[in-house]
Amino acid sequence: MSRIAILIRSVSGRVLQRLRTLWSLKPVRTIVLVPALAALPLVVPGLRSVFTIKGQPYQAVLPNPRQLISFRSTKSAPRTFIPQGGRTELSQNDLNPIKASQPCADCFIDDPAHALDHFYAALARTESKQAAAITRISHYGDSPLTNDGISGVTRRLLQTRFGDAGHGFILPDRPWWWYNHQAISFATTGDWEGDSLAEPRISDGLFGLGGVKFQVAPGRVARFATSPDGDTGKDFSRMDVYYLQQPAGGEFGVTVNNEPEQVVSTNSDRTRSGFFEIRAPQRGANTFEIKTLSGSVRIFGAVLENEGPGVVYDSLGISGCYAEFLNTVMNQQHWTEQLQHRNPDLVILNFGTNESQDSDTDRQSNEADLIEVVRRIRSALPKVSILIIAPMDRGRHAPGGTIVTWESIPKIVEVQRKVAHTTGCAFFNMFAAMGGEGTIARWYSAKAPLVLADLTHPNPDGAAIIGVLTYQALMDGYAKYLSSTGLNKRQPGEPDSAGKR
Repeated sequence: MSRIAILIRSVSGRVLQRLRTLWSLKPVRTIVLVPALAALPLVVPGLRSVFTIKGQPYQAVLPNPRQLISFRSTKSAPRTFIPQGGRTELSQNDLNPIKASQPCADCFIDDPAHALDHFYAALARTESKQAAAITRISHYGDSPLTNDGISGVTRRLLQTRFGDAGHGFILPDRPWWWYNHQAISFATTGDWEGDSLAEPRISDGLFGLGGVKFQVAPGRVARFATSPDGDTGKDFSRMDVYYLQQPAGGEFGVTVNNEPEQVVSTNSDRTRSGFFEIRAPQRGANTFEIKTLSGSVRIFGAVLENEGPGVVYDSLGISGCYAEFLNTVMNQQHWTEQLQHRNPDLVILNFGTNESQDSDTDRQSNEADLIEVVRRIRSALPKVSILIIAPMDRGRHAPGGTIVTWESIPKIVEVQRKVAHTTGCAFFNMFAAMGGEGTIARWYSAKAPLVLADLTHPNPDGAAIIGVLTYQALMDGYAKYLSSTGLNKRQPGEPDSAGKR
């Protein structure tokens, strides 16, 4: 055999071995198989009737992979920066794209029961720069929330005004390849097995604060670090790991800035929520790491914060989720443990995308389940503020090629408004605030579209508008609270009538 032939065989052997190694990695298999499987109904017409979700074509409820936001950190220097693409800055007119064109009573929060007063009081303490005054927000929702495009904008605006107290709750890995959290660097190694409330492979209902659990073998690593760009996210000095204590549980280790590892055992005589906090010796750009060491470990996520004062905003989007899953799938005692440990000042319930596919009969069940979800939150956190945010407009293609609003969206809005009034929660009509019926048609047909081709998920510019509308609604309510309580007459740091600063 010639030397050239030997060389070719040697090189080809190394290439094949490298390909085998790459194929053994779950992310690589996911990148190859997910698009291939997703394309099957498109290239094999006979499968289109098979690939459905609750009777609807699967394309209607999944983001368009070609248009989803990327997950690499990008610059975010201006306070109004749109993360992950689109224009680099928003002008003041861009910040008010809907308000500028209409008098919008629905751009304000409906709160006759003053349900948000607890949250506003926490904000006032934070704004007055009281030591360690952190205002925490936990925002639950469905797929439009999973890439943090909406919540990331709201978080940045709140933290710019009130102070950056950290990133909040983050999943240790991506259960959906478009999952993201803005203004932070995070990476994982190894094969993390995750499933969520919407796609449960277990029946115990123990999914953690974020509704996603990861059952992890030894040797898996999750690393969280500050992003080099942007004006927020520069400072987190403690990490609180959420995990499950259980009989025969394994061990994981945590480190900060490559210091000696602290080992945590998840073994326990009974099954219950576990939490482990590790602190950096100083504030600033710290790096935290979780590494599984032995046995089987169930990890839910981690909270990254600093000492404050400031705002922390948990983005808890669950792809394919219905509000009812927090009632019918999540174990109540377990969720109580998670909520009480997190202890947010405001819980936002932001569902309706998937419910829009249901029948009128199902919608009656949705109403009862949402009421029960509110009851469970209040049972865990009696003083917490709860805000129900109605779904965004959602479009579909009608005969003749026109785009119309799904008929069910206005019905869902009214159901959620009714639940809010019945349960004493605050209500924000996002459907109306963004423009009401026909908005998605206008957004999609615009010279610079604001929504993806699925007519459901906003692109980065559209997500920024939704995030700004949320922020503006909260700030309008906060201003009214300050005016009604007289707090707006005090200077920051000045004590009130109770002696609090």
